[in-house]
Amino acid sequence: SNSNSNSRIQTRPVAVSLNRRQTPKQFLSLESKSKSKSKSNLESILDIHRGGAIDVDDVDDESDTDSDTDDESPSDDEYDESDTDNDNDSGTDISSDDDDTDDDTDDYDETTSDDEKESESEEEEDESDEEEEEEEEEVIEHIDVVAGGSIAAAVFGIIKGMVGPAILYLPRGFELAGFAVAIPAMFVATASYVYCATRLLQCWKIETDKAAESLEKIRLLLDPESTPVLGKKNNSYGSLIQDQDDTAKEQKKPQMQGKLLTYPELARRAFGNFSVLISGGIAAMQFGVCLTYLIFVPQNLFELIRNVFGVFVRKEIILIGMLAIEIPLCWIRDIRKLTPFNILATFLIAFGLASVLFIAVFNANDDNTVAGTEGEEGMNLFKEIANLPLVENTWYLFIGTSFFCFEGSITLLVPLQEAVYSQKDREQFPTVNKKVMWFTVAFYMIFATICWSSFGDSVQTALTASLPKGTLSTLVQFAYSVAVIFTFPLQAFPALEVVCHTNGAKTGSNKRKSERSNVLKRNMTATVIICFLGLIAVIATNYLGNVVSLLGSLVGIPIALIYPPLMHNKLVPNSSKMTRIMNVCLSVVGVFAAGAASYTTIISWNEGAEG
Repeated sequence: SNSNSNSRIQTRPVAVSLNRRQTPKQFLSLESKSKSKSKSNLESILDIHRGGAIDVDDVDDESDTDSDTDDESPSDDEYDESDTDNDNDSGTDISSDDDDTDDDTDDYDETTSDDEKESESEEEEDESDEEEEEEEEEVIEHIDVVAGGSIAAAVFGIIKGMVGPAILYLPRGFELAGFAVAIPAMFVATASYVYCATRLLQCWKIETDKAAESLEKIRLLLDPESTPVLGKKNNSYGSLIQDQDDTAKEQKKPQMQGKLLTYPELARRAFGNFSVLISGGIAAMQFGVCLTYLIFVPQNLFELIRNVFGVFVRKEIILIGMLAIEIPLCWIRDIRKLTPFNILATFLIAFGLASVLFIAVFNANDDNTVAGTEGEEGMNLFKEIANLPLVENTWYLFIGTSFFCFEGSITLLVPLQEAVYSQKDREQFPTVNKKVMWFTVAFYMIFATICWSSFGDSVQTALTASLPKGTLSTLVQFAYSVAVIFTFPLQAFPALEVVCHTNGAKTGSNKRKSERSNVLKRNMTATVIICFLGLIAVIATNYLGNVVSLLGSLVGIPIALIYPPLMHNKLVPNSSKMTRIMNVCLSVVGVFAAGAASYTTIISWNEGAEG
């Protein structure tokens, strides 16, 4: 029994070393060695078996081994006899041991083949996982490019943010101010805006670099062996995005991103809790734009219905119908669902602008045919422009109107800069923004001058209501009305988010009950605000020009002219003394301009009445 137990102690480690101690990958790498060792080990087991220790099957079958443990170990003679008897009884000789050995070898080979299959399957799974990771990395890299965008997309965003229904208010503003006041006022407003936009983008760059430095420190702490990203030659503008000239290995590593910077976020970092005034001002500006829409569309459709059907429908009834459309649209919480409406509105506005300019230049008559030759119409247009009045008594109303033109640009500026992906495009964005703004304002002035000279004193703030009768004019009025109706929820969305965040009804909660409560609160808040805007629109239905001027002077000037320079002094401490003085001076001028323009607009409210 001692020899039996000793043999087990000697042989079991052999079996363990062959079947348990080596991993499947080690079996594959040492396959030939394992097979040679298995033969020698089995031969040693066979020798032990011949010496009378245990049956070979005990190595593979522990149940048989345990049964042998209970038996007494026979003597050598008894073993020889029993072994001979067993051999005779079983009808086998020593060759049967070889057969058993072969069977054991086959069993081991089967075990080895199973291990090899498992290892192969594991390697295939690892390869498939690596391929999936590579595909995911390629998809992530592709998404980063698409999510960001090129400089061309940014240019389209700048133009789309500025060129909207507000351009139709300019001809009436030129008529109220006079030629000699309107053109210089537009130049001054544009120069001031471009200066403040540059200061705002510099604030964005400083804050982005600070965030990049913090994230870089964290990244190096988490991965000390990684290659530093900051401090490279081409990575000095907007450092949160890695340079495109980096190696492919570094590009495929997930990049840590900071908080998305916006105009209100920069204001919060500069002014702290006082930034709520800026967020409230932006929301007020957006709601003010929505108010102008509620005045514009009823005036536009009133003229369309009268010219086409000869029926006089009260503007209040048209306004109620518009509110019935806008309130459900403003209940939409996912702004991405409004994308089709935005695309449709963009095409309709482009069609409307081109058609209005065509009508103004060629002075289309009632039958939608061009009156006279092209040369005669061109000469008449130049004569009308030359005879435009230089200054009007209501010139001060144009101060606010000139800044109202930038209502959608200053708040979109930082997100557009943030969205540009390429490092080279990010560096070019401030310069491109200046050029696009000046080009757009030049088009504004040409458009306003031509329309004013063409339609004369009958021009209205809702320019499409001043168009002569005709099929093209009807199409323009209808197209612009539809475009403004679909643009309304997009304009109201950010303002509603600010208001709902203030009263605790902002969406996005993961809890179902609170989410339902928040959705109900948001819908009720949106309904109340839009109905309130509708009530103001009824009161100010004949004062659209005054509303535009008051919004531009009371809200537009602070957002575009006062806050950015002060934010620059707070967030860019290493700026020159002259720059800081210019920032303060421009902000002071903006305060006086906003106060004076708002005061004069209010005290002379009736002078800007229409209809």
